Amino acid sequence: MEMKLKKEDWIFFLVCLALGILAERSFLHGIIGLSYPVFITVFYVVFFWRYRSFSFANKKLGLLMIASIWLLSTSFFLKSNMILYVLNFLLIPVMVLIQLVLITYPLHNQWHRWPFVQKLFLTVGAAIAYVFRFLMQTAKLAFKGLEESKSATIRKVLIGMAISVPLLFVIVNLLVSADQQFGNLLGAFPRWLLGLKIEEEVLRTIAVIIFTLMIFGLLQVLRTKQHVPAEFPQPKEKMSWDSVIILTVLTLLNIVYLLFVAVQFQYFFSETLKAGYTYAEFARRGFFELLFVTMLNLLIISTIVTYVDKTSKIMRLFIRALLSLLVIFTGVMLYSAFIRLFMYEEAYGFTFARVLAHSFMVFLLVILCYSFMRIWMERLSLVRFYIISAILFYTLINTIQLDRYVVDRNLERYSETGKIDIYYLNSLSYEGVEGLVELYKLNPGYPGLSDLLLQRKREFLNSEESWNSINMSRRSAEKALMDLEMQ
Repeated sequence: MEMKLKKEDWIFFLVCLALGILAERSFLHGIIGLSYPVFITVFYVVFFWRYRSFSFANKKLGLLMIASIWLLSTSFFLKSNMILYVLNFLLIPVMVLIQLVLITYPLHNQWHRWPFVQKLFLTVGAAIAYVFRFLMQTAKLAFKGLEESKSATIRKVLIGMAISVPLLFVIVNLLVSADQQFGNLLGAFPRWLLGLKIEEEVLRTIAVIIFTLMIFGLLQVLRTKQHVPAEFPQPKEKMSWDSVIILTVLTLLNIVYLLFVAVQFQYFFSETLKAGYTYAEFARRGFFELLFVTMLNLLIISTIVTYVDKTSKIMRLFIRALLSLLVIFTGVMLYSAFIRLFMYEEAYGFTFARVLAHSFMVFLLVILCYSFMRIWMERLSLVRFYIISAILFYTLINTIQLDRYVVDRNLERYSETGKIDIYYLNSLSYEGVEGLVELYKLNPGYPGLSDLLLQRKREFLNSEESWNSINMSRRSAEKALMDLEMQ
């Protein structure tokens, strides 16, 4: 099938070429900072210009995802946490793909079903196929005219070059022998050529071409008309689980969890724990197990409310009651895990991973509350809520100052106990450097602190920041460190 490209398609290709150059400058020239939100902003300006007459679907969720993508991209400019840096670098392109397919796919409110995931893979495949056809068509257009009118001239030029090469080899050697200055001039040419770093420029050019073709291919295939059914085809017989089996499973699970919860109340509301092991040991032993059980219970609850068969009202009432009891026990276990982690932080200090785990447990609590509502209200959709809440949670994690919170809690703990890990603060993002500066103001004589600050100060002085790497967190830490008067 021959591809037909209009004038506006070629103009759009040139626009995508400019985007490809911007992408290469944004992502392949050192640490990413300001360049990411700049690229995302320009990308969506181009997208909405190209699709200015397009009728979008799923507008509300599409706008939510655009806002989330843009906020995640600004974290490269405002924050400097390397864990979130890597996660966002990998996740944002996937979110952009999902968002573009979401608002250009004709079906409304079907994004939480499996066929939408299939559509994502089909879109990527279609984009790759489109790029291949585009390259073949471009090659045809480039050589079509040459074969008819200029092939003879090109052959003559090539013959002339073939004759000239051996002649020039002999003549240049004779001239070099005759004039040493001429030889020095020719010798300088290879050195100048090496100084151009041709290998690097070739790789960067290839990167620009890849970025350009990726953007062009994707945005072109999304414009094609898609013929889809009004609704996704549903299986003739929906998979269902027998209510008696479900009732048995829930009863046994609740009995086990009842015994466990009774033990938890004994630990947390009595002094029996002190006779065994310390709170820190107790917290370390059970946190991950309880978190895993909580997530497993959420999976069990969501699966049962989705696939349990329709039986008598009495049986449905019993199942709902047992599911509600399971939610309550899961909530107690989640609270137990939360308390265990809190005790561990009191014993060993605050870290980014521990605070992130605490935040994740709050997210699980929200999921748990919604699941409880779904047990009694069948019209609610668990999958939709899970997806939207996950987007909001991850965006919020990137928006709030988690590193700053970790630094503040560790400084508070130092004021109370005199204990702090300066090397961990130094391993954090630039908020950790600001924490070290604040600690120096509290105690200039803290062992090893002056050496760490002097080392970081030298790093700031010896590093250069290009426009694409501009980061406000780094600038704030650099200003705090440079303004610090050290003894």
